[in-house]
Amino acid sequence: MKVLVTGGSGYIGGAVTDALFQRGIDFTVYDNLLYEQQYLKPVDFIQGDIRDREKLGKILPNFTHVIWLVAIVGDGACQIDPPTTVAVNQDAVRWLSENFDGRIIFLSTCSVYGQSDEWLDESSEVKPLSLYAQTKLQAEKYLGNKNSIIFRLGTAYGLADVHARIRLDLAVNYMTMNAIKKGGLTVFGGEQWRPFIHVKDIARCVAESLDKDWTGIYNLATSNLQISELARMIAEETGCQVTYAEREFADPRNYHVHTDKARNIGLLKSTTPYDVPFGIGEITRLVRSGRIKDVDQSVYSNERHLSAQAQNGGFK
Repeated sequence: MKVLVTGGSGYIGGAVTDALFQRGIDFTVYDNLLYEQQYLKPVDFIQGDIRDREKLGKILPNFTHVIWLVAIVGDGACQIDPPTTVAVNQDAVRWLSENFDGRIIFLSTCSVYGQSDEWLDESSEVKPLSLYAQTKLQAEKYLGNKNSIIFRLGTAYGLADVHARIRLDLAVNYMTMNAIKKGGLTVFGGEQWRPFIHVKDIARCVAESLDKDWTGIYNLATSNLQISELARMIAEETGCQVTYAEREFADPRNYHVHTDKARNIGLLKSTTPYDVPFGIGEITRLVRSGRIKDVDQSVYSNERHLSAQAQNGGFK
């Protein structure tokens, strides 16, 4: 087994590469360092863009497996440069499906479900509300007849590893950081549902799927929470005050998912040490320790970082 990890220097990539390293799996990271100035993890590394078909085409025959983490991630980030989003999130996956016959692990998103008050499983109707969700859904279709497993992820949270950039634009991480910084949280609406999963649980599922014959689409989440319940958990950990505003939150997404399919094959465990309170505790300790000099730096937000790069002509 020789594994290529595209996007391996990112937030989820940090946890995935740790999981591979711990299992003694031979792997190489392929990344263009969109969010980083350097990649310091002591693993095999190739700097490259997944849109560079010539370069990637020469590399792919050396690998039996591809873990495809690379993407423009998030609704706002994807709207900054829609053609680039389509090229990275969608067209590159089509090219992969046509030029690689090995096993593919692909990370999609539960955002493809859009808005629903019903419990959703992998056969439920999809209603993508954003370019991000639309491109991920189209990429899923390209991989439908391949030796691939597709993970529709709940919202990630927690710390990935000691090298990867922490994302502070994800619900658990963002709300916890704000609770500490401002001493309070304002919740708009709060009735909307989201599925959640720790970044390390994502990584374990990815690593354990490499040598299995599982194929198809699997929802990955370890809990489903309403935002109001998440706020209560954060208040319990941080001691912040929570204010509920009458104005509805601008994001219309609302979904909670069944994960029986992944649990029935043993991919998701019945319990995890990395539950939401654990993740809240991680972010609380990180922010209060002062290890992040400025939590408002744009690099901790995909949308803000890519927007700044676009303004400087560097996001292409």
